[in-house]
Amino acid sequence: MDFLDPKKRARHTIIILTGYVLIGVAIIIATIVLLYQAYGFGLNRNGSVIQNGLLFFSSQPAPADIYINGKLSKSKTNTRLVLPSGIYNIKLDKAGYRPWERTIELDGGRVAHYDYPLLFPKKLVTSKLHGYDAAPAMATQSLDRRWAVVSQAGSMTNFDVYDLNNPAKEPTVITLPSDLLTKATTTESWQLSEWADDNQHVVFQHLYDGKIEYILLNRTAPAESLNLNKTLAVTPTKLTLNDKKYDQYYLYNSDGTLQTVSLKAPTAVALLNHVLAYQTYGNNSVLYATDEGAAAGKVMVKFLDNGQTNVVRSLPAGTTYLLNLTKYSGTFYFAIGAASENKVYIYKDPIGQINAGVVRVPVPAQVLHVDNPNYLGFSSNAQFIVAENGQQFGVYDIENKHGYNYKTSQALDAPQAHASWMDGNRLNYVSGGKLLVFDYDYTNNQTLIAANPTYLPFFAPDYQHMYTLAAGTVAGQISLTQTALLIP
Repeated sequence: MDFLDPKKRARHTIIILTGYVLIGVAIIIATIVLLYQAYGFGLNRNGSVIQNGLLFFSSQPAPADIYINGKLSKSKTNTRLVLPSGIYNIKLDKAGYRPWERTIELDGGRVAHYDYPLLFPKKLVTSKLHGYDAAPAMATQSLDRRWAVVSQAGSMTNFDVYDLNNPAKEPTVITLPSDLLTKATTTESWQLSEWADDNQHVVFQHLYDGKIEYILLNRTAPAESLNLNKTLAVTPTKLTLNDKKYDQYYLYNSDGTLQTVSLKAPTAVALLNHVLAYQTYGNNSVLYATDEGAAAGKVMVKFLDNGQTNVVRSLPAGTTYLLNLTKYSGTFYFAIGAASENKVYIYKDPIGQINAGVVRVPVPAQVLHVDNPNYLGFSSNAQFIVAENGQQFGVYDIENKHGYNYKTSQALDAPQAHASWMDGNRLNYVSGGKLLVFDYDYTNNQTLIAANPTYLPFFAPDYQHMYTLAAGTVAGQISLTQTALLIP
Protein backbone atom coordinates (compact mmCIF):
# COMPACT_ATOMS: atom_id res chain seq x y z
CA MET A 1 0.00 0.00 0.00
CA ASP A 2 1.45 3.34 -1.14
CA PHE A 3 0.42 5.30 1.95
CA LEU A 4 2.68 3.01 4.06
CA ASP A 5 5.72 3.87 1.88
CA PRO A 6 7.31 7.06 3.37
CA LYS A 7 8.81 8.12 0.00
CA LYS A 8 5.58 7.75 -1.92
CA ARG A 9 3.66 9.45 0.87
CA ALA A 10 6.10 12.40 0.84
CA ARG A 11 5.85 12.65 -2.96
CA HIS A 12 2.06 12.57 -2.72
CA THR A 13 2.12 15.34 -0.10
CA ILE A 14 4.39 17.47 -2.31
CA ILE A 15 2.06 16.99 -5.29
CA ILE A 16 -0.96 18.07 -3.19
CA LEU A 17 0.85 21.13 -1.81
CA THR A 18 2.06 22.06 -5.30
CA GLY A 19 -1.53 21.81 -6.53
CA TYR A 20 -2.73 24.07 -3.72
CA VAL A 21 -0.02 26.61 -4.53
CA LEU A 22 -0.90 26.60 -8.25
CA ILE A 23 -4.60 26.97 -7.47
CA GLY A 24 -3.79 29.85 -5.11
CA VAL A 25 -1.64 31.56 -7.76
CA ALA A 26 -4.42 31.09 -10.33
CA ILE A 27 -6.95 32.62 -7.95
CA ILE A 28 -4.65 35.58 -7.26
CA ILE A 29 -4.04 36.14 -10.99
CA ALA A 30 -7.76 35.85 -11.77
CA THR A 31 -8.57 38.29 -8.96
CA ILE A 32 -6.02 40.79 -10.27
CA VAL A 33 -7.38 40.42 -13.81
CA LEU A 34 -10.95 40.92 -12.59
CA LEU A 35 -9.92 43.95 -10.52
CA TYR A 36 -8.13 45.43 -13.51
CA GLN A 37 -11.16 44.83 -15.67
CA ALA A 38 -13.46 46.26 -13.01
CA TYR A 39 -11.41 49.44 -13.07
CA GLY A 40 -11.30 49.42 -16.86
CA PHE A 41 -7.78 48.11 -17.41
CA GLY A 42 -6.69 45.73 -20.14
CA LEU A 43 -3.76 44.82 -22.40
CA ASN A 44 -3.18 46.07 -25.91
CA ARG A 45 -1.56 44.06 -28.71
CA ASN A 46 1.90 45.07 -27.48
CA GLY A 47 1.20 43.79 -23.99
CA SER A 48 1.04 47.28 -22.47
CA VAL A 49 -1.53 48.03 -19.76
CA ILE A 50 -4.30 50.35 -20.98
CA GLN A 51 -7.51 51.56 -19.40
CA ASN A 52 -10.78 50.75 -21.13
CA GLY A 53 -14.21 52.30 -21.03
CA LEU A 54 -17.58 50.65 -21.34
CA LEU A 55 -20.27 51.76 -23.82
CA PHE A 56 -23.86 50.54 -23.75
CA PHE A 57 -25.83 51.01 -26.96
CA SER A 58 -29.54 50.51 -27.51
CA SER A 59 -31.66 51.61 -30.44
CA GLN A 60 -35.15 51.64 -31.85
CA PRO A 61 -35.45 49.57 -33.95
CA ALA A 62 -33.00 46.88 -32.87
CA PRO A 63 -30.80 45.17 -33.76
CA ALA A 64 -28.86 47.77 -35.74
CA ASP A 65 -25.31 47.57 -37.08
CA ILE A 66 -22.60 49.43 -35.15
CA TYR A 67 -19.75 51.10 -37.00
CA ILE A 68 -16.73 52.20 -34.96
CA ASN A 69 -14.51 54.67 -36.80
CA GLY A 70 -15.98 53.41 -40.06
CA LYS A 71 -15.45 49.69 -39.32
CA LEU A 72 -18.38 47.32 -38.82
CA SER A 73 -18.42 45.83 -35.33
CA LYS A 74 -19.32 42.20 -34.69
CA SER A 75 -21.80 43.43 -32.08
CA LYS A 76 -25.21 44.90 -32.82
CA THR A 77 -27.57 46.95 -30.69
CA ASN A 78 -28.60 46.28 -27.98
CA THR A 79 -25.15 45.53 -26.59
CA ARG A 80 -22.15 46.71 -24.64
CA LEU A 81 -18.71 47.52 -26.03
CA VAL A 82 -15.40 47.54 -24.15
CA LEU A 83 -13.06 50.03 -25.84
CA PRO A 84 -9.76 51.65 -24.93
CA SER A 85 -10.03 55.28 -23.87
CA GLY A 86 -10.10 57.58 -26.88
CA ILE A 87 -12.28 59.44 -29.36
CA TYR A 88 -14.61 57.38 -31.55
CA ASN A 89 -17.01 58.04 -34.36
CA ILE A 90 -20.00 55.78 -33.76
CA LYS A 91 -22.66 55.10 -36.40
CA LEU A 92 -25.77 52.98 -35.96
CA ASP A 93 -27.29 51.79 -39.22
CA LYS A 94 -30.14 49.54 -40.32
CA ALA A 95 -31.53 48.84 -43.76
CA GLY A 96 -34.43 51.16 -44.61
CA TYR A 97 -33.58 53.65 -41.85
CA ARG A 98 -31.60 56.85 -41.58
CA PRO A 99 -28.35 56.35 -39.65
CA TRP A 100 -27.66 57.77 -36.21
CA GLU A 101 -24.15 59.08 -35.71
CA ARG A 102 -22.07 60.94 -33.16
CA THR A 103 -18.49 61.40 -31.96
CA ILE A 104 -17.87 60.05 -28.46
CA GLU A 105 -14.92 60.78 -26.19
CA LEU A 106 -14.53 57.76 -23.93
CA ASP A 107 -12.47 58.09 -20.78
CA GLY A 108 -10.77 55.09 -19.22
CA GLY A 109 -12.90 53.54 -16.50
CA ARG A 110 -16.01 55.37 -17.67
CA VAL A 111 -19.36 53.68 -18.23
CA ALA A 112 -21.51 55.52 -20.79
CA HIS A 113 -25.07 54.68 -21.79
CA TYR A 114 -26.58 55.61 -25.16
CA ASP A 115 -30.04 54.18 -24.76
CA TYR A 116 -31.93 56.78 -26.77
CA PRO A 117 -30.93 56.46 -30.48
CA LEU A 118 -34.04 56.50 -32.65
CA LEU A 119 -33.57 55.55 -36.30
CA PHE A 120 -36.16 57.24 -38.50
CA PRO A 121 -37.32 55.46 -41.67
CA LYS A 122 -35.81 56.79 -44.89
CA LYS A 123 -39.29 56.78 -46.40
CA LEU A 124 -42.01 58.02 -44.07
CA VAL A 125 -45.50 56.70 -44.78
CA THR A 126 -48.34 58.94 -43.58
CA SER A 127 -52.04 58.11 -43.48
CA LYS A 128 -55.08 60.22 -42.59
CA LEU A 129 -56.93 59.33 -39.38
CA HIS A 130 -59.50 62.11 -39.12
CA GLY A 131 -60.44 65.27 -40.96
CA TYR A 132 -61.63 68.70 -39.78
CA ASP A 133 -63.39 71.20 -42.01
CA ALA A 134 -61.55 74.04 -40.30
CA ALA A 135 -58.56 74.45 -37.99
CA PRO A 136 -59.19 73.22 -34.41
CA ALA A 137 -58.62 75.87 -31.76
CA MET A 138 -56.42 73.61 -29.67
CA ALA A 139 -54.78 70.17 -29.56
CA THR A 140 -52.85 68.61 -26.70
CA GLN A 141 -51.46 65.30 -25.46
CA SER A 142 -51.50 63.81 -21.95
CA LEU A 143 -48.32 63.37 -19.91
CA ASP A 144 -48.29 59.59 -20.48
CA ARG A 145 -48.67 60.26 -24.23
CA ARG A 146 -51.67 57.96 -24.49
CA TRP A 147 -54.47 60.52 -24.89
CA ALA A 148 -54.82 63.31 -27.45
CA VAL A 149 -57.53 65.94 -26.97
CA VAL A 150 -58.51 68.06 -30.00
CA SER A 151 -61.16 70.77 -29.91
CA GLN A 152 -63.72 70.47 -32.68
CA ALA A 153 -63.57 73.28 -35.23
CA GLY A 154 -66.26 75.90 -34.75
CA SER A 155 -67.17 74.71 -31.24
CA MET A 156 -65.94 75.81 -27.82
CA THR A 157 -67.58 72.92 -25.97
CA ASN A 158 -66.95 69.81 -28.09
CA PHE A 159 -63.69 67.84 -28.05
CA ASP A 160 -62.40 64.68 -29.72
CA VAL A 161 -60.42 62.33 -27.47
CA TYR A 162 -58.07 59.90 -29.23
CA ASP A 163 -56.59 56.79 -27.61
CA LEU A 164 -53.12 56.59 -29.16
CA ASN A 165 -52.80 52.98 -28.00
CA ASN A 166 -55.63 52.25 -30.43
CA PRO A 167 -55.40 55.01 -33.06
CA ALA A 168 -57.63 53.22 -35.60
CA LYS A 169 -60.58 53.55 -33.22
CA GLU A 170 -62.86 56.52 -33.83
CA PRO A 171 -62.34 59.33 -31.30
CA THR A 172 -64.65 59.73 -28.33
CA VAL A 173 -66.61 62.98 -28.53
CA ILE A 174 -67.03 64.78 -25.21
CA THR A 175 -69.07 67.91 -24.52
CA LEU A 176 -68.63 70.45 -21.76
CA PRO A 177 -71.71 71.59 -19.82
CA SER A 178 -73.38 74.44 -21.68
CA ASP A 179 -73.17 76.86 -18.72
CA LEU A 180 -69.51 76.14 -17.90
CA LEU A 181 -67.95 78.96 -19.92
CA THR A 182 -68.56 82.65 -19.44
CA LYS A 183 -70.34 83.85 -22.57
CA ALA A 184 -68.11 85.90 -24.84
CA THR A 185 -69.39 88.98 -26.62
CA THR A 186 -66.50 89.39 -29.09
CA THR A 187 -63.78 86.73 -29.46
CA GLU A 188 -62.82 83.62 -27.55
CA SER A 189 -60.22 80.86 -27.81
CA TRP A 190 -58.55 78.01 -25.94
CA GLN A 191 -55.01 77.80 -24.61
CA LEU A 192 -53.41 74.87 -22.81
CA SER A 193 -52.34 75.42 -19.22
CA GLU A 194 -51.19 71.96 -18.01
CA TRP A 195 -52.13 68.31 -17.54
CA ALA A 196 -52.55 66.70 -14.14
CA ASP A 197 -50.51 63.60 -13.37
CA ASP A 198 -53.61 61.37 -13.45
CA ASN A 199 -53.74 61.93 -17.24
CA GLN A 200 -57.49 62.37 -16.88
CA HIS A 201 -57.73 66.06 -16.00
CA VAL A 202 -56.33 68.99 -17.94
CA VAL A 203 -56.48 72.72 -17.19
CA PHE A 204 -57.27 75.07 -20.08
CA GLN A 205 -57.36 78.83 -20.27
CA HIS A 206 -60.57 80.16 -21.78
CA LEU A 207 -59.60 83.49 -23.34
CA TYR A 208 -62.62 85.68 -23.94
CA ASP A 209 -63.16 89.43 -24.41
CA GLY A 210 -59.61 90.13 -23.21
CA LYS A 211 -60.13 88.11 -20.01
CA ILE A 212 -58.98 84.68 -18.76
CA GLU A 213 -60.79 81.97 -16.86
CA TYR A 214 -59.45 78.54 -16.00
CA ILE A 215 -61.38 75.42 -16.96
CA LEU A 216 -60.69 71.97 -15.50
CA LEU A 217 -61.69 69.41 -18.13
CA ASN A 218 -62.38 65.84 -17.08
CA ARG A 219 -61.92 63.79 -20.24
CA THR A 220 -63.65 60.66 -18.83
CA ALA A 221 -66.54 62.49 -17.13
CA PRO A 222 -66.96 65.81 -18.98
CA ALA A 223 -70.09 66.67 -17.00
CA GLU A 224 -67.85 66.93 -13.93
CA SER A 225 -65.61 69.55 -15.56
CA LEU A 226 -65.28 72.78 -13.58
CA ASN A 227 -64.92 76.50 -14.14
CA LEU A 228 -62.23 77.03 -11.49
CA ASN A 229 -62.78 80.78 -11.34
CA LYS A 230 -66.42 80.24 -10.41
CA THR A 231 -65.89 77.17 -8.22
CA LEU A 232 -63.13 78.80 -6.17
CA ALA A 233 -64.52 82.35 -6.44
CA VAL A 234 -61.15 83.69 -7.64
CA THR A 235 -59.85 85.75 -10.57
CA PRO A 236 -56.12 84.99 -10.60
CA THR A 237 -53.64 86.35 -13.10
CA LYS A 238 -52.19 82.85 -13.29
CA LEU A 239 -53.31 79.46 -11.99
CA THR A 240 -51.00 76.41 -11.85
CA LEU A 241 -51.31 72.93 -10.43
CA ASN A 242 -49.74 72.13 -7.07
CA ASP A 243 -47.69 68.91 -7.31
CA LYS A 244 -49.43 68.12 -10.64
CA LYS A 245 -52.63 67.22 -8.72
CA TYR A 246 -55.84 68.18 -10.47
CA ASP A 247 -57.58 69.36 -7.28
CA GLN A 248 -54.94 71.67 -5.74
CA TYR A 249 -53.57 74.92 -7.11
CA TYR A 250 -51.32 77.93 -6.85
CA LEU A 251 -52.97 81.30 -7.49
CA TYR A 252 -50.77 84.18 -8.62
CA ASN A 253 -52.25 87.68 -8.57
CA SER A 254 -51.21 90.90 -10.25
CA ASP A 255 -50.38 92.45 -6.87
CA GLY A 256 -47.54 89.93 -6.46
CA THR A 257 -49.26 87.62 -3.99
CA LEU A 258 -49.03 83.84 -4.31
CA GLN A 259 -51.71 81.72 -2.66
CA THR A 260 -52.62 78.05 -2.36
CA VAL A 261 -56.10 76.61 -2.64
CA SER A 262 -57.76 73.24 -3.30
CA LEU A 263 -61.16 71.87 -4.17
CA LYS A 264 -61.32 70.30 -0.71
CA ALA A 265 -60.34 73.57 1.00
CA PRO A 266 -61.62 76.27 -1.39
CA THR A 267 -60.54 79.23 0.75
CA ALA A 268 -57.27 80.67 -0.61
CA VAL A 269 -54.34 80.75 1.83
CA ALA A 270 -51.52 83.31 1.49
CA LEU A 271 -48.11 81.81 0.77
CA LEU A 272 -45.83 84.62 -0.48
CA ASN A 273 -45.86 88.36 -1.22
CA HIS A 274 -43.89 90.56 -3.64
CA VAL A 275 -43.53 87.70 -6.14
CA LEU A 276 -42.40 88.74 -9.63
CA ALA A 277 -42.10 85.25 -11.15
CA TYR A 278 -42.25 81.72 -9.78
CA GLN A 279 -41.83 78.04 -10.57
CA THR A 280 -42.87 75.15 -8.35
CA TYR A 281 -41.81 71.56 -7.77
CA GLY A 282 -43.65 68.89 -5.81
CA ASN A 283 -45.73 70.08 -2.89
CA ASN A 284 -45.05 73.66 -1.73
CA SER A 285 -41.47 73.94 -3.02
CA VAL A 286 -41.28 77.31 -4.77
CA LEU A 287 -38.43 79.03 -6.59
CA TYR A 288 -39.34 82.69 -7.01
CA ALA A 289 -38.03 86.16 -7.86
CA THR A 290 -38.88 89.02 -5.53
CA ASP A 291 -37.97 92.67 -5.04
CA GLU A 292 -38.51 92.38 -1.29
CA GLY A 293 -35.22 93.09 0.49
CA ALA A 294 -33.33 93.53 -2.79
CA ALA A 295 -30.87 96.36 -3.49
CA ALA A 296 -31.81 99.09 -5.94
CA GLY A 297 -31.86 97.78 -9.50
CA LYS A 298 -31.80 94.18 -8.30
CA VAL A 299 -34.19 91.35 -7.50
CA MET A 300 -33.56 88.35 -5.29
CA VAL A 301 -34.20 84.74 -6.30
CA LYS A 302 -35.29 82.71 -3.28
CA PHE A 303 -36.32 79.14 -2.61
CA LEU A 304 -39.12 78.22 -0.24
CA ASP A 305 -39.14 74.59 0.87
CA ASN A 306 -40.73 73.03 3.95
CA GLY A 307 -41.27 76.48 5.43
CA GLN A 308 -37.60 77.49 5.08
CA THR A 309 -36.51 80.28 2.73
CA ASN A 310 -33.00 80.69 1.28
CA VAL A 311 -31.56 83.30 -1.08
CA VAL A 312 -30.00 81.65 -4.14
CA ARG A 313 -28.76 84.66 -6.14
CA SER A 314 -29.58 88.20 -7.26
CA LEU A 315 -30.52 89.28 -10.78
CA PRO A 316 -30.76 92.63 -12.57
CA ALA A 317 -34.22 94.12 -12.21
CA GLY A 318 -36.19 93.77 -15.43
CA THR A 319 -39.40 92.43 -16.83
CA THR A 320 -38.57 88.82 -17.77
CA TYR A 321 -37.14 86.34 -15.27
CA LEU A 322 -36.52 82.71 -16.16
CA LEU A 323 -36.87 80.15 -13.37
CA ASN A 324 -37.08 76.36 -13.44
CA LEU A 325 -36.17 73.49 -11.16
CA THR A 326 -36.23 69.72 -11.03
CA LYS A 327 -34.69 66.75 -9.28
CA TYR A 328 -32.21 64.48 -11.01
CA SER A 329 -31.07 61.34 -9.18
CA GLY A 330 -32.65 62.79 -6.06
CA THR A 331 -30.73 66.10 -6.20
CA PHE A 332 -32.26 69.51 -6.84
CA TYR A 333 -31.13 71.46 -9.91
CA PHE A 334 -32.12 75.11 -10.41
CA ALA A 335 -32.01 77.13 -13.64
CA ILE A 336 -32.09 80.89 -13.05
CA GLY A 337 -31.72 83.81 -15.42
CA ALA A 338 -32.87 87.26 -16.49
CA ALA A 339 -33.47 88.00 -20.15
CA SER A 340 -31.57 91.28 -19.86
CA GLU A 341 -28.43 89.52 -18.55
CA ASN A 342 -28.11 87.09 -21.52
CA LYS A 343 -27.19 84.28 -19.11
CA VAL A 344 -28.81 81.33 -17.37
CA TYR A 345 -27.16 79.91 -14.26
CA ILE A 346 -27.44 76.18 -13.53
CA TYR A 347 -27.10 75.12 -9.89
CA LYS A 348 -26.62 71.67 -8.41
CA ASP A 349 -28.00 71.30 -4.88
CA PRO A 350 -27.75 75.04 -4.07
CA ILE A 351 -29.48 74.69 -0.71
CA GLY A 352 -27.12 71.87 0.22
CA GLN A 353 -24.22 74.19 -0.62
CA ILE A 354 -25.64 76.85 1.71
CA ASN A 355 -26.42 74.43 4.53
CA ALA A 356 -22.91 72.95 4.34
CA GLY A 357 -21.63 76.32 5.49
CA VAL A 358 -18.83 76.38 2.91
CA VAL A 359 -20.32 79.25 0.89
CA ARG A 360 -22.90 81.93 1.68
CA VAL A 361 -24.01 82.12 -1.93
CA PRO A 362 -24.17 78.87 -3.97
CA VAL A 363 -21.81 78.43 -6.91
CA PRO A 364 -23.35 77.54 -10.31
CA ALA A 365 -22.32 74.30 -12.00
CA GLN A 366 -22.69 75.88 -15.45
CA VAL A 367 -23.57 79.17 -17.11
CA LEU A 368 -25.44 79.07 -20.42
CA HIS A 369 -24.94 82.11 -22.67
CA VAL A 370 -28.00 82.95 -24.77
CA ASP A 371 -28.91 86.44 -25.95
CA ASN A 372 -32.17 87.58 -24.39
CA PRO A 373 -33.38 84.05 -23.47
CA ASN A 374 -37.15 83.67 -23.29
CA TYR A 375 -37.59 79.96 -22.52
CA LEU A 376 -36.28 77.39 -20.03
CA GLY A 377 -37.28 73.74 -20.10
CA PHE A 378 -36.07 70.44 -18.66
CA SER A 379 -36.25 67.32 -20.81
CA SER A 380 -38.72 64.62 -19.79
CA ASN A 381 -35.96 62.57 -18.14
CA ALA A 382 -34.62 65.71 -16.39
CA GLN A 383 -31.10 65.09 -17.72
CA PHE A 384 -31.01 68.20 -19.92
CA ILE A 385 -32.00 71.83 -19.44
CA VAL A 386 -32.41 74.10 -22.48
CA ALA A 387 -32.32 77.89 -22.54
CA GLU A 388 -33.49 79.35 -25.82
CA ASN A 389 -34.27 82.42 -27.83
CA GLY A 390 -35.47 81.53 -31.32
CA GLN A 391 -32.63 79.74 -33.09
CA GLN A 392 -30.14 80.28 -30.24
CA PHE A 393 -29.81 77.36 -27.82
CA GLY A 394 -27.87 76.67 -24.66
CA VAL A 395 -28.12 73.14 -23.24
CA TYR A 396 -26.63 71.63 -20.10
CA ASP A 397 -26.19 67.86 -19.70
CA ILE A 398 -26.55 67.15 -15.97
CA GLU A 399 -25.36 63.54 -16.19
CA ASN A 400 -22.11 64.30 -18.05
CA LYS A 401 -21.61 67.85 -16.70
CA HIS A 402 -21.26 69.32 -20.17
CA GLY A 403 -22.70 72.45 -21.77
CA TYR A 404 -23.55 73.16 -25.41
CA ASN A 405 -24.22 76.42 -27.23
CA TYR A 406 -25.38 76.49 -30.85
CA LYS A 407 -27.55 78.28 -33.37
CA THR A 408 -29.82 76.24 -35.60
CA SER A 409 -29.89 76.93 -39.33
CA GLN A 410 -33.69 76.82 -39.75
CA ALA A 411 -36.01 79.52 -38.39
CA LEU A 412 -39.06 78.64 -36.31
CA ASP A 413 -42.38 79.07 -38.10
CA ALA A 414 -44.84 81.39 -36.36
CA PRO A 415 -46.59 81.19 -33.96
CA GLN A 416 -44.00 78.98 -32.22
CA ALA A 417 -42.17 80.89 -29.51
CA HIS A 418 -39.64 78.14 -28.83
CA ALA A 419 -38.71 74.53 -29.55
CA SER A 420 -40.12 71.66 -27.48
CA TRP A 421 -38.65 68.52 -26.00
CA MET A 422 -39.76 65.55 -28.09
CA ASP A 423 -38.56 63.17 -25.36
CA GLY A 424 -35.68 62.93 -22.90
CA ASN A 425 -32.95 63.59 -25.48
CA ARG A 426 -34.40 65.29 -28.58
CA LEU A 427 -35.84 68.70 -29.41
CA ASN A 428 -38.23 69.53 -32.23
CA TYR A 429 -39.97 72.41 -33.96
CA VAL A 430 -41.61 73.24 -37.27
CA SER A 431 -39.68 75.17 -39.91
CA GLY A 432 -40.77 75.80 -43.47
CA GLY A 433 -43.86 73.69 -42.84
CA LYS A 434 -41.75 70.63 -41.94
CA LEU A 435 -41.11 68.99 -38.58
CA LEU A 436 -37.45 69.11 -37.53
CA VAL A 437 -35.97 66.79 -34.90
CA PHE A 438 -32.44 66.91 -33.47
CA ASP A 439 -30.45 65.63 -30.50
CA TYR A 440 -29.83 67.87 -27.49
CA ASP A 441 -26.48 69.04 -28.93
CA TYR A 442 -27.83 69.68 -32.46
CA THR A 443 -26.57 66.43 -33.96
CA ASN A 444 -28.58 63.90 -35.96
CA ASN A 445 -30.76 66.60 -37.51
CA GLN A 446 -33.75 65.13 -39.31
CA THR A 447 -36.37 66.77 -41.51
CA LEU A 448 -39.51 64.69 -41.25
CA ILE A 449 -43.05 65.38 -42.48
CA ALA A 450 -45.38 68.30 -43.14
CA ALA A 451 -46.59 69.84 -39.88
CA ASN A 452 -48.58 72.83 -38.67
CA PRO A 453 -46.63 75.11 -36.29
CA THR A 454 -49.83 75.87 -34.35
CA TYR A 455 -49.97 72.32 -32.99
CA LEU A 456 -47.26 70.27 -31.35
CA PRO A 457 -46.74 66.82 -32.89
CA PHE A 458 -47.86 63.82 -30.83
CA PHE A 459 -45.84 60.66 -30.35
CA ALA A 460 -47.27 57.30 -29.33
CA PRO A 461 -46.22 56.01 -25.90
CA ASP A 462 -43.83 53.53 -27.55
CA TYR A 463 -42.67 56.08 -30.17
CA GLN A 464 -43.66 53.72 -32.97
CA HIS A 465 -46.01 56.31 -34.49
CA MET A 466 -46.11 60.07 -34.86
CA TYR A 467 -49.26 62.20 -35.18
CA THR A 468 -49.61 65.67 -36.64
CA LEU A 469 -52.35 68.12 -37.54
CA ALA A 470 -51.53 69.33 -41.02
CA ALA A 471 -53.23 70.89 -44.03
CA GLY A 472 -55.73 68.57 -45.72
CA THR A 473 -56.25 68.00 -49.42
CA VAL A 474 -58.96 70.67 -49.54
CA ALA A 475 -58.08 74.30 -48.80
CA GLY A 476 -58.87 75.24 -45.22
CA GLN A 477 -59.22 71.69 -43.99
CA ILE A 478 -56.97 70.12 -41.34
CA SER A 479 -56.22 66.39 -41.08
CA LEU A 480 -54.98 64.39 -38.14
CA THR A 481 -52.34 62.12 -39.66
CA GLN A 482 -50.42 59.08 -38.46
CA THR A 483 -46.85 58.35 -39.54
CA ALA A 484 -45.20 55.00 -38.85
CA LEU A 485 -41.72 55.21 -37.31
CA LEU A 486 -41.13 51.48 -37.80
CA ILE A 487 -41.02 49.78 -41.19
CA PRO A 488 -43.60 46.97 -41.39
